[in-house]
Amino acid sequence: MTTRDQIVSTALGYNGTCNGQGYDGPNPFSVDLSRPVEAWCGDFVTDIYKRAQIPLPSMQPGCRTGFAYCPDAVNYGQAHGATYWSWQAEPGDIVLFDWNGDGVADHTEIATVYQGGALFTIGGNSGPSNVDGFTGDGGVHRHRWPAPAGQGNNDVLVVINASEVVQFGGAAYLTRSGPPLPPGPRLLMLKSPMMKGPDVGVIQSALNQRGHVGLASDGVYGPLTRNAVLNWQQSEHIDVDGIVGPQTRSSLGVPT
Repeated sequence: MTTRDQIVSTALGYNGTCNGQGYDGPNPFSVDLSRPVEAWCGDFVTDIYKRAQIPLPSMQPGCRTGFAYCPDAVNYGQAHGATYWSWQAEPGDIVLFDWNGDGVADHTEIATVYQGGALFTIGGNSGPSNVDGFTGDGGVHRHRWPAPAGQGNNDVLVVINASEVVQFGGAAYLTRSGPPLPPGPRLLMLKSPMMKGPDVGVIQSALNQRGHVGLASDGVYGPLTRNAVLNWQQSEHIDVDGIVGPQTRSSLGVPT
């Protein structure tokens, strides 16, 4: 019987994890989900629900549970009528942030409580805490966001009402996230912030050579690259998950 308070309790149990290790570093949450370790704020939120035995539905292509790319979570919440304002947040809700005001989500955390005109959250791959005194980057940290009722906080893009996404109070259940990540080149997928590097450019070039002409070989694994990968996987009759692993690399003729 999983409750909102149990989601919060599970998340708080990891407070301070990975503090000071820097952004995009190794963490237990991406590993538990068998996902690439980079940019793991969405992995933290997703894995907390999984560990609390009430896993999120798939909110992103290629994710068996939850999400890794914050804009996909926003789209999912809006499509299911599950979004509301920061001052309406309840414990366990999913909070999406927009740091630069462009209307695109950049980060996500879990709401722990709203009280005294402020929203309190806990998140992974986050900046220093303004609650507990953790000063390192990249860890699991708690934060306080001034959010007066009717006004909110400009950094909070939207809150997803968790009750519209999962069923609290029902029988707890488990989900598998697939086999552990294989050794070798890193897996590539759509995450927030987006994964970057020359290995992404190699995949983009390989896709262009095989019919996806016009895909920018900019080394950034963005939505267009994810869509091209999905289309390629479908045409090759391999796992259609938007994740570039050994199977997809082999089908593209890229060394695995």
